[in-house]
Amino acid sequence: MLTVRVFYRPKATYHSYLSKLEVLNNKILRILQNAATHTHTIELYKHYNTLPLHLLHNYQLLLLVRKFVHHVDQLPSVFQEYFIQNKFIHDYNTRENYNMHIIAPYTSYGKRFVKYKASQLWNSLTENLKLLQSTSAFKKDLKNYLLMGI
Repeated sequence: MLTVRVFYRPKATYHSYLSKLEVLNNKILRILQNAATHTHTIELYKHYNTLPLHLLHNYQLLLLVRKFVHHVDQLPSVFQEYFIQNKFIHDYNTRENYNMHIIAPYTSYGKRFVKYKASQLWNSLTENLKLLQSTSAFKKDLKNYLLMGI
C-alpha cells in the first residue's frame, strides 16, 4: 500500500511528505554502514547500490513507461492506453518519434501526475536507454544513469 501511495499518488510526492522518510532512510544507511555523520548520503546509497527515495520514485515511473513502450500487453488494462508516443501523433518521422507526447497541465498540481511526470522523465532519457530491449540491462543502466545525475 505504501508503494502505491508514494509512487503513484501525486500528493504523496510532495517533498514535505517524503522528507521524514528520507531522513530516516539516511539514518538507517549510516547505522548499517557504521558511517560517520558527515559522510555524504550519496556514498551511502552507492555502497548498497540503491537509490534515494526521490530517484526511486523516478525509477519506478520510468519502468512503467518502458513497459508501456516495449511490453504493453503486460500492463494492467488501465495503463495500456495511458501514454501516447509522438510517432502516433504525426504522420511523418520526427527526431522525437520515441518520446512520449506531453499535454501541458494547467496547474502545478497537474505536473505531479504520473502521466505528465513519467512522460517528462522518459523524454529526458538518452536514446540508447530508450531502445534497450533487455529489461535487466535497462534496469541496470537506468540505475547507473540516475545515480550519475546526482
